[in-house]
Amino acid sequence: MPDMKFHNSASVQLLPIVMPAPDAPSLGEWPGRGLCVGEDPEVFFPSRGDPSTDARGICAACRVRDDCLKYAIEADEFGIWGGLDQDERRNLRRRQRRKAAPVCGKTRQSEGAA
Repeated sequence: MPDMKFHNSASVQLLPIVMPAPDAPSLGEWPGRGLCVGEDPEVFFPSRGDPSTDARGICAACRVRDDCLKYAIEADEFGIWGGLDQDERRNLRRRQRRKAAPVCGKTRQSEGAA
């Protein structure tokens, strides 16, 4: 790093500016227990128009599907995660937010509980 001298002859070292990365959700331990481990990644990242039935079938039987889906929703991942593609996960997230949104001081979830 270059040292710069100012009028008082004091040496100042310039430091690089480092921007923090966006907070990505933690993966945790579940990925190693997924049925997708060892599968061809291409199956989970299909080309446009491919229904990705192979990936969805693997996800349907997977014991960590809920963890996978939760992670993918939070991280806004691309591809098939938890049996859903990116658009399906975004729609699910919107529905979840609407369901949890307050309505006249109550949440929609608590309306049916009374």
